[in-house]
Formats: sequence, structure tokens, C-alpha cells
Amino acid sequence: MKAIKDIEDLFYHELQVMWSAEAQLVEAMPAMIERAKSEALKKLLSMHYAETQQHKTALELICKQLNISPEGDFNPGMKGILEEGDKVMAKDATDEGMDAALIAGAQKVEHYEIAGYGAAAYYAEMLGHEGIAQRLRLTLAEEQDADTKLNFLAKSIVNPRAANPTDTVTHSITV
Repeated sequence: MKAIKDIEDLFYHELQVMWSAEAQLVEAMPAMIERAKSEALKKLLSMHYAETQQHKTALELICKQLNISPEGDFNPGMKGILEEGDKVMAKDATDEGMDAALIAGAQKVEHYEIAGYGAAAYYAEMLGHEGIAQRLRLTLAEEQDADTKLNFLAKSIVNPRAANPTDTVTHSITV
């Protein structure tokens, strides 16, 4: 890791660790989608998987514009969150319990990304990279939107089902 002497170095570091986070998520999300049982959760995770691929590409383009490698700093924080998720997905669980656990894990990912993209957008703005800041704020908004949708799905359908898995009432949701 290169020394961080100023906000510009910190900005580059943040871009690289966010790229690392997105790259790790691109690898991890198919297993989450496969493990999900709720069709609404599968659909939401699949839609966000497509966004995650776009976020990774956007970070690559930003890094190219700034003449830095996106691969500069590995993200151990995301690795830890994903390892925790892998342990949970390996557990024996009811379908309802697993869906609730998947949402909790996905929200941990979203909260981590929200913090990272918020910081990176602010640093870009401070450094006069308004176009880059605007793109990072767009990604931030998409991460916040994903978290909001996960929260709604958890509260309205998944967690109530996990609390009472014998309840056979079916719910429909559009994400």
C-alpha cells in the first residue's frame, strides 16, 4: 500500500478498496442469489448484482481517468463481511431463516459500501473532480436504494415469515 500523505492519496486508496469490494461482490453474489428462496429476494439480489457489475466498471473507468490502477489496495473489510456471510450460508436453516440471514448480510455489505462511496464522493468533490464526484454520488444513491429495498423486504415479508415459518400466507411484492 502506498503511503497516504494527503486527501488525494486517500481518495485513490478509497477508489481502489471500493473496486476491490465490488470485485469480491461480483464473485460472491451468485451464491447468495442461488441460496435465496424468496422470489422477491432472488429478484432484488439479481438486479443489484447487475448494478454491482456496473459499479466495478465505473470504478475502472474513474481509475483510468485518474491514471491509477484499480487494483492498488485489497479490501480486507469486505472480505471479512463476505466470509461471515459464507459461514451463515453454510448453516442448516429453514428457507425463511436463510432468507432473513441473507438480507442481514446484504445490508452489512450495503452499509459498508455507503460509507465508502460517501467518503470517495466527498474527496472527489474536494479535489475538484466534479464529474467523478457526480458518478460516485450516483453509485452511492444506488447502494442506498438497495439497502432501502432490502429493509422493506425484510420488514414486510421475510422476517415475519422467519418469525413464524408455519404461516402459509403468501405475499406478493414488486421490487
